[in-house]
Amino acid sequence: MKIKLGIITPETHMDYFRAIEEEMRPLCQFRFLTISSFRETTDLYLQNLDSVDGFVISGRMLYESIDKDCLDEKVPIHILQDNENLLYRELFRLLVTKPGLDISRVYVDYAYVIDSFREFQQYLTPEGKPVDSGDLFKQAEIMLDNHITLWENKKIDLSITAFGHFVPELQKHGVRYILIRPTLEDVKETISEIINEITILKLKNQRAVVACLSVHNGQPSSAEQLQELKALVGRFLHSVKIADTAQISDGYVRLYTTYGHFMRITANAHNCTLLEYLEGFISGKVKIGWGTGHEYFQANVNATKAHRQAEAYAGSCSFFINEEQKVIGPLRSMNVIQFSEQGDPDILALAKKIGINNINLQRIMSYAEMMRTNKLSSEDVAECLSMTTRGANRILNKIEESNYVQTVFEKRDNTKGRPKKYYELLFLDKEGRKISK
Repeated sequence: MKIKLGIITPETHMDYFRAIEEEMRPLCQFRFLTISSFRETTDLYLQNLDSVDGFVISGRMLYESIDKDCLDEKVPIHILQDNENLLYRELFRLLVTKPGLDISRVYVDYAYVIDSFREFQQYLTPEGKPVDSGDLFKQAEIMLDNHITLWENKKIDLSITAFGHFVPELQKHGVRYILIRPTLEDVKETISEIINEITILKLKNQRAVVACLSVHNGQPSSAEQLQELKALVGRFLHSVKIADTAQISDGYVRLYTTYGHFMRITANAHNCTLLEYLEGFISGKVKIGWGTGHEYFQANVNATKAHRQAEAYAGSCSFFINEEQKVIGPLRSMNVIQFSEQGDPDILALAKKIGINNINLQRIMSYAEMMRTNKLSSEDVAECLSMTTRGANRILNKIEESNYVQTVFEKRDNTKGRPKKYYELLFLDKEGRKISK
């Protein structure tokens, strides 16, 4: 199936895309979404989000005009970058071919949005309203008004713009202008890059994923409980419009799906909506292990491993293991702990020196990095390892005995009372990142 690209661009850039449309036809299909104002961009993006595989947007400011809360990270966006060199080249050409041109009577809107060009502003027209408004739409309106007002008041001889949607208004008011545009080569390169990215994503999204599910009530699930669980999984899949491929196997309910569907169900491996759904109907602890692989056999093995991680966790939870044996979980928030079943050689060596489990050490390190600190309390460690505070203290004492930690007492968040005891992990920096040797 061909890749579908949404091209968000002013009409003035259409000739470029038309010029390469035939050449790109074997690889992709263009959907042209022309704008006449920055204010239209968000609506165009949302209206076409579900019908294209990616977007190409002609210009950084056009991209910035999209409401960032609306962006879907699963749909790639590539931007035709505003190339400063094109502006410099055009100014140089003007100075060479028109030696009599008074550069101070040229209005360049581009100069007010490119930081590296600010030093040249003193040589351009000092007239015009300031354009440093924090409101992007207001900025654009001011720049267009400057073009027209300065021209009509005979304070400029030429306008240079990087915004194609200004052109109709400039023509309407008879403004002499030059439009700076990306080269055809830039357009081709941008199109090729997004096609490659989408192709890789499509292949990745078709990888096999298996979910291994169970309910813990202090004893193995009965046949009736497994049938109930399977039925609930089927109802959830129907609600999110995914085919029901759940089966009962070896005392579990196993769901066979794809990586793309897994990412939908887990909000990109952050929050498992299937788990949330099941918790609304089941009184016991729900355990879900997700595994991926190039084939369903490998995905099934990893799902079983991930389920073991879920079983070791105190409450209902969902864990994921990928082909590289990287473990992610519990999938209950936007901040999840990540570690590897195989382990980094340096971390394995450190765990052996301290005398603690390698995975527990990885979890502590991941939690510290997530919290952006190398100072953890025994409660922090208990939370990330899903154990009692007493168990966490035993692990922290082992680390302290190996001289890899020092205790500090601090008060945080303006709390009242005595300072709290924290363990400063000496193998992590102040942001909780592993210190390289």
